[in-house]
Amino acid sequence: MTGYLIAVSLSCLVGIAELVSRYRDRPTTLVRVPSTWVYVLINGAAGAGSLLLLHTFDWRFGVKSPEVVGATQVLVASLGSMMVFRSAVFTVRVGDEDVAVGPSTLLTSLLAAADRGVDRMQAKTRASEAGDIMQGISFAKAQLALPTYCLGLLQNVSAEDQAALRTAVDALAGSDMTDGQKALNLGLLLMNVAGPDVLKAAVETLRAEISTGPALTGAA
Repeated sequence: MTGYLIAVSLSCLVGIAELVSRYRDRPTTLVRVPSTWVYVLINGAAGAGSLLLLHTFDWRFGVKSPEVVGATQVLVASLGSMMVFRSAVFTVRVGDEDVAVGPSTLLTSLLAAADRGVDRMQAKTRASEAGDIMQGISFAKAQLALPTYCLGLLQNVSAEDQAALRTAVDALAGSDMTDGQKALNLGLLLMNVAGPDVLKAAVETLRAEISTGPALTGAA
């Protein structure tokens, strides 16, 4: 029974890690979305099912020691279920897109459902927070300084995420929106990377330089 608990726990942790990586600004919202629990439980069930198969067919993978074979089976079940449930049996062409068919299709559908659920829960809060934080901020003044400062505050943002942020800010700068609308959207982009608390701290520190109003003598 202990082996099953470990296999299920490891498989569930993989699912949780995937979801948390997708919602870095407020991962606690995930606990209120039913589809996220389904996603995690399916990962756990896959681990338990894989271990049951290993026990049924008594696959030992060349391990002789009875003390080690149990741990080996648990690790293989956990890692094996992760790979199997994220694989595609074959790919079909639908229109101009290649669609993978297999266990990964189910997980992709659940991830999409989790995305929609989290987005609906966060939309109102994010709109309010972005409006409050970016109030009185000039996009023209903040488009370089604010993203650079936020990235400087964070020590573990990948080069890919930084490049994606720069591309999004450049696209925003070239749009036909007003300066205020661009500032709000800049806030939303930075919240995705840094979260609302870091963004708020960065804005307050730079407010004197990036405010739409006259230059201030200090941060508000």
